Amino acid sequence: MDALHTVPRELDHLIVTVPDLDAGVAVVEEATGLRAVSGGSHPGRGTANCLLGLSPTGWADDARTYLELLGPDPQQDPPAGGRLALDAHLATAPTLQTWAIHPPAFLAKVAAANTAGIDFGEVRDMSRETPDGDLLEWRLTSRSPLPAAGTQPFLIDWGESHHPAEASLPRLELLDFAIETPEVDATRSALEVLGAGDTRVVEGPEPRLRARMRGPGGVLEF
Repeated sequence: MDALHTVPRELDHLIVTVPDLDAGVAVVEEATGLRAVSGGSHPGRGTANCLLGLSPTGWADDARTYLELLGPDPQQDPPAGGRLALDAHLATAPTLQTWAIHPPAFLAKVAAANTAGIDFGEVRDMSRETPDGDLLEWRLTSRSPLPAAGTQPFLIDWGESHHPAEASLPRLELLDFAIETPEVDATRSALEVLGAGDTRVVEGPEPRLRARMRGPGGVLEF
């Protein structure tokens, strides 16, 4: 597979959960030489994030995608029951949990997934305020626990909001992205329906995501 197709064309972002946001930012900075910037908090959900832009190998310079570090927000009380989005409260180290794609026809892909019997959860509306005071609003598919242990992407539609990767983010080069799974054929079939059929899928003993990114200070792998 050539460099242009080592990263799926509709990749929106990768999500890494961390037990402590400041510590997670420090780990990534030590490995890559770049420090993630604050993205904002998720009101009522007990989490906040920090972001780094990603430039996938072979993509155009203006391509939009990013790395999200998601962890507990010290400025918020945890939600009732203490459970955070993507079980971020259970993270013991930075973990590549899941990924998002932004197919051009969001509702059509949701309908196609329903027809194909793909369990993506439900469509939810979400929002957050950026550190600059801008309101971002989006809709996404959401399921807990994560479908296919996080290897199945969730779908996202930013509507009229600015995409987070349009901000002036420090930018890593995304060298490679792949799914490892014992269910290669079923995974490829689901990805085709969802709109990410160009994702590299390799056989492995358990479902997990693999990514490799590079900054001025070195290479970071998940």
